Parts: sequence; C-alpha cells; structure tokens
Amino acid sequence: MGFTTLVRRGTEYASNNIANGDQKLDVKASPWLIALFAVTLVAVLVAFWAVEYTYGAVVATLATIEDSTPAIYVRIDSDVNPNKGPDSNPESPETAGTPAKPITSSLRGTVRHLRNRAGPWSRFRGFSLFLVYGLGTGILSSMFSGVPANYFLIQFFVDIVVSGVLLAPLQLAWVHAVISEPSPKRWYQRIPSYKSWTKIVPAAVFEQTVVGAAFFLPLALAKGLGGWEVFNSSPDMPPAKAACHAFAVVAGPSLLAFLVAIPARAIFVRVAASMLPEEDEAIVPFDRTFGGKVAPAILGGSGKLGIVDAWKTFDRPAFVRYVKVIFKVFAIEVALIFAFTLVLVGEVYAIGGDAMHKMSGAMTRQG
Repeated sequence: MGFTTLVRRGTEYASNNIANGDQKLDVKASPWLIALFAVTLVAVLVAFWAVEYTYGAVVATLATIEDSTPAIYVRIDSDVNPNKGPDSNPESPETAGTPAKPITSSLRGTVRHLRNRAGPWSRFRGFSLFLVYGLGTGILSSMFSGVPANYFLIQFFVDIVVSGVLLAPLQLAWVHAVISEPSPKRWYQRIPSYKSWTKIVPAAVFEQTVVGAAFFLPLALAKGLGGWEVFNSSPDMPPAKAACHAFAVVAGPSLLAFLVAIPARAIFVRVAASMLPEEDEAIVPFDRTFGGKVAPAILGGSGKLGIVDAWKTFDRPAFVRYVKVIFKVFAIEVALIFAFTLVLVGEVYAIGGDAMHKMSGAMTRQG
C-alpha cells in the first residue's frame, strides 16, 4: 500500500467517522506514558547540556592552558579537602613528581581532579557567569531582532559587537572562574575593570570575526548564487523538503565555523588566562609567563599575551590534547543522541502504537 493511498484512506476514514459518528476510535494514551515521554525529553536536554558544559567548556578550557611539561605537577588522585587546604592530608602532598600524563589527558581524570580540589559541583564551575553571559546575549541580541535572517553581513557585525566587545569582560571573568583554584570571590567580583576590558577586546573580536566569517560568508555566497531562491519561488514547499534544503545550505558553513572555532577559542582562552589576577592560582599546572612572552604590567610589560604569541606558545602536545577533548565530547554527544532517540521512539510507539494499529485495521476493512 503506497503512502498516498494510505493518506487518502485515512482522510476518508476520518471524514466518515466525524460525519456519521457511528465508529469511535479510542486513541487515548496513558497519562503516565505521556509524562514519561516529557520526563525523558527533559532528561535528554539536561544530559546533553551537562556534557557540553562540563567537558566541552570546562575541561576543554583547562586543556587549553595546562602546561604540558611543568616543573611541579598537582596531584589528581589525592583526597585534598579544599576547605582545609593542601596540608590537611600529610600522606597526600599538594605536589608530586611529574606524572605519566597531564591532567586533561583524561576526561574522567580531569573531573576527578576538579572534584578533589574544588568539591562535587566543580564540574559546573563558572556557571553563574555563564548564565549572566547568556542573559546578556539574549537581551542585547533582542535589540537587533528586526534584522532579517538573510541579512548575513548585519548579523555578522552584530555578533562582533555583542560578544566581541560588549560582553568580552564576562567571557574573561568566566575563563578566570574556570581555571582558578576555589576562591571566596563572587561572580560579579571577577568582572574586570575597564583597563582589562580594553586588553581582552582584541582577542574577543578576533574570535568572533574569524568564526563569524567562516559561517556567514559562505551563506552570503550561497545567497548570491541563488541557493535561497527556492524558498522565495516555492512558498508551498513541503516542510520536510524545505528542512532538507535548509540543512544542505547551512551544513557546510556550520562545519567550517566549528573547525575554525577550535583554534580561535583556544587563542582567546590563552589570552584571557594570561590576565589571571596575581591573587588567583590556577587549578592545573600553568605557566603565567607563557615561556617568557608575558611581562607583568608592574615591570612595564603589557600584562597579557598577544594573539600571535597565544598561538605560537600553544605547543603541539597541548593542542593535540585540546583537540582530543573536543572530539571526545562530540562522540559522547552523538552517542547520547542515538541512545535517547531509540528511547524516545520506543515511547512514542508505546503512546500511539495501539492507535496506529487500530487506524490501520480500520482502513484495511474499509478498503
């Protein structure tokens, strides 16, 4: 039985059922199943976000700044109580000889290290600043909500102004909150002064510019070549076909922007880390001078790492470790999507499967 025939017979059956009222089809699903479906959907979103934030943001940031060959390494297997200090356990000193691998070589090892150093919720460190940044982005972006979606050049500059200039201090504060040891500072106390703002803006603008160019320029090129005309010429295009076409147009720029964002984000994080206040200590092995490239402001230096030096001082082992973290997170997220898709499909079938069988049987009898 073809799809068209199935739809036609289904329409005829529904029309007859409504008109005559002689055949009732009970399609009610159990409220418990519907509630289970809703809970599962929420669990998908929470699990996906937790993986992205803990590993894709926190661990990736630490991998970006961890020194690959430090003179002294912080232990990751000690049960250090952050409330009592490093000397609370005489058998687990704060430092030890160089271990076989850096802390961020392992996702689980990094989370264990954070938990031992900063408590059970350390995997979500910096979350308050993340929320403030997200709220600020939403408010500022809403001011430009009247810009049409296909005005890519305007959207490009809006992203640079919003994230690269106005919200750069919040990004800087978030990096400091993630990479530093536990501190009594409140989130708003980490927001830098105007002087520090002007220092971090170039790195933030650089990140937004290269990533935005990688995404918006191909879209603008596709628009110039008529890639978006199909939507204007075919307003009645089936939703499924329109979705596939939109995905085909956007997939390439999205992938390019993702690849460009990997080194661009690393550069911004390293520049921000070079501005870590003197009173804060890093939670992973960290060279404040970045091989002598950063001279303290008190000695007449800039007190921060330049964009070019941020890339040059990013040694190959550290970069490989950072990229591995990114793709491990991607693999975990793909696995989560696959697993939860199977669960959701099973629940959808459980909710509506009986009704589907009844509908099919009724159409077969009428046919």
